[in-house]
Amino acid sequence: MERIIRNATRILRGLFILRLVVVVVGALLLVLLVSFVQPLEQRGSMGPMGRFMLPSLVVMVLLFVPGLERRLGRRYLPIALTASILALSVEFIAYYAHPGLQIILTLPSGLFLVQYWAPTEAILLVLIPCMLAGTVYGVRGAAGAAALASLVHLSLGFVFWWMGLPLHGFLALLALRLAVIWVFPLMAGYLGDTWRREHLNLQQANLQLRGYAATVEQLATSRERLRLARDLHDTLAHTLAALVIQLEAVDALQETDRIAAKDQLGKANRQARVGLEEARRAILDLRSSPVEELGLVGALEELAGRFEERSGIQTRFSLDDEPAPLPAATGNALYRITEEALSNVERHAEASHVSLRLSFGEAEGVTLRIQDDGRGFDPGDVDPDRVGLLGIYERASLIGGQATVESGLGDGAALVVQVGIT
Repeated sequence: MERIIRNATRILRGLFILRLVVVVVGALLLVLLVSFVQPLEQRGSMGPMGRFMLPSLVVMVLLFVPGLERRLGRRYLPIALTASILALSVEFIAYYAHPGLQIILTLPSGLFLVQYWAPTEAILLVLIPCMLAGTVYGVRGAAGAAALASLVHLSLGFVFWWMGLPLHGFLALLALRLAVIWVFPLMAGYLGDTWRREHLNLQQANLQLRGYAATVEQLATSRERLRLARDLHDTLAHTLAALVIQLEAVDALQETDRIAAKDQLGKANRQARVGLEEARRAILDLRSSPVEELGLVGALEELAGRFEERSGIQTRFSLDDEPAPLPAATGNALYRITEEALSNVERHAEASHVSLRLSFGEAEGVTLRIQDDGRGFDPGDVDPDRVGLLGIYERASLIGGQATVESGLGDGAALVVQVGIT
């Protein structure tokens, strides 16, 4: 809104600058042609015309008073529009107070041209501030500005009639002039109100989307923390617990059976190495974005290799077609979906082979398929406490994709994620 007010103020000032330029250029042309121009007896009427233009010059000076806009704040533009409508309306009516004003241009051949000085285009000067009022303040502002211009218009017409001045120039097309003063500002006001409503609706929609995105991000973060905590509990915590038991056994056997103690110490050493590897893997999983470092294809290849080394499950990664560039959010989401799917295979599938297949196509976009030969399950009968699949569905939805699970008891399982490429 503040930007609209500033732009309307600039347009209003530009209007008066243009008006001044037109007056100055006209005066210069008259000075240059003074030897060829022979005014009739109406020449004396130029004095009243100049006095009618004086209010416009006064308003122009007020529009450029330093600091006035800052002191008045939001009241500045309504006051400026009101003063402009009053001043320009007075100037507009003045043209009809002197319907006989004319000039004669004498040519070298002796002929002369007559030009009647009745510029009905001056109504545009009144129309501009009225339309600005409609644009900034809507239909109500347009109606108020049009009513003010019409009131001044009719009031000055009544004054001219009371003074006995001829009104045939004023009454000609009076209804059309009033219609112009009303119709165009009301149209501008309607468009302004419509734009403001749409802008407000868009702002509310943006706020809702931001709130939804923040909620989803918090939910994804919480689930990622839960997943990490569960992973650490199922792997590193168990390893450390076993290591503690073995070290206690070593402590108990070193006095009675040194050979058995040495054997237990070897087992504890191997268990510590397993725990170290699990800790490194957990730290590796916490990296900000492997996709940004290696690209989606490289990150999935590395993930498949680390999964096979850790779990002992044969894992094969394949790429169909040339990879297309993907947004960072899409690549990261596909990587995290693969990570979660492989974690589920390791825990629940009892599989011996896993295949990861990534394909790109113009029509179907990017497709990620993760398939295992494990025991399978019923997708409709999943424990609600297991949030892995739900997290996969949500990640796919956030990037505009869709995840589906194909599985049956004893038939293995396949996860298919499809995302459009825009």
